[in-house]
Amino acid sequence: MPTLKKICSPYPPALSRRAEASALSSDQAATDERVDNVRILPLGGPGLRGGGMMRPRAAVERMKLWDNGRHLRVKFLDGLADVQGKVEAIAKEWEAIANLHLDFVTTGTSEIRISFAEQGFSWSTVGTDALTVPARQATMNYGWLEPTTSLREYQRVVRHEFGHALGMIHEHQNPAAQGQIPWDKEKVYAHYAQQGWTRDDVDFNLFALYAEDSTNYTAFDPTSIMEYAIPDSLTIGSYAIGWNTTFSPTDIEFMRRQYPKGAPSMVELVVGAARTEADLSTGGEVDTYHFDVATTATHIMTTEGPSDTVLTLHGPNDPGAVLAWDDDRGKGLNARIVRKLYAGSYWLSVRHKNPQGTGSYSIGVKKSG
Repeated sequence: MPTLKKICSPYPPALSRRAEASALSSDQAATDERVDNVRILPLGGPGLRGGGMMRPRAAVERMKLWDNGRHLRVKFLDGLADVQGKVEAIAKEWEAIANLHLDFVTTGTSEIRISFAEQGFSWSTVGTDALTVPARQATMNYGWLEPTTSLREYQRVVRHEFGHALGMIHEHQNPAAQGQIPWDKEKVYAHYAQQGWTRDDVDFNLFALYAEDSTNYTAFDPTSIMEYAIPDSLTIGSYAIGWNTTFSPTDIEFMRRQYPKGAPSMVELVVGAARTEADLSTGGEVDTYHFDVATTATHIMTTEGPSDTVLTLHGPNDPGAVLAWDDDRGKGLNARIVRKLYAGSYWLSVRHKNPQGTGSYSIGVKKSG
């Protein structure tokens, strides 16, 4: 049976229920970092209402991913040198999966700050939530790693916590986990009560699922590095999940989609200039663009080409504000947005309607008339 120190503990100082009260700050940090942390997902074709066509429904997908290709500075706040070295070596395994760079520094500012001070508790903020933590406080803690700790335990916990740090959630709280784990809830409450957890702690850290409109997710993956161990004694019938210590194939595929190698960073567009050619080369890739509007006017934003694209307009001056989106109002399967825009900065994001889809397209912005 797992003990408290063997899993991510509830309510770390930087990601506790305090974070619920600062959700707007968390969302703002995420969209300031990466425009496509807010994504529009069409939910089927248009329907009929009052004898006419109505706009297709959509879901808003919110994530806490770092900018693709980002160099994240990582700093140890305390701890033994040999323990730090083991953590660094394992953490950098993520660089082979995601298009990110973990730069371990000893001075100056850093996005990820690691402590070993909180004994018995290991945790990490999720993705860009680290940006909401005061600069002198930890964003990650390892509460039981010692020089004599087994390599297997280092691998399990460091891979898991850095998964959080790069934007991954606990797998058992994946929306797709609904109904997949036959919890015996009263036994779970009783077990964790012996280790100081309240029923609310258990609900928050085990049973509560993320909303489908608040995270990117795949099918439930019990082999994920982000999954807790679940003993048979805490479930109904015969069901158990062991200690996962390696990246699952789904972990690798999922994070490669979130941080695709070779994908362009933010591309600047000029209103009225020649169209920009682009390519969605990886399933799940999202391309992002920025353009400025000098004077108020109606603008036309379009994609063209063979790909079934979804176009989202953000702004003005706030990448987290979604002004409009479109799926198929352009030529063929392309998108077209016509909108009166006031002076300011705007962003466009383009994704394939099929999460697995790839293909070429072009994008352009021009004034109407």
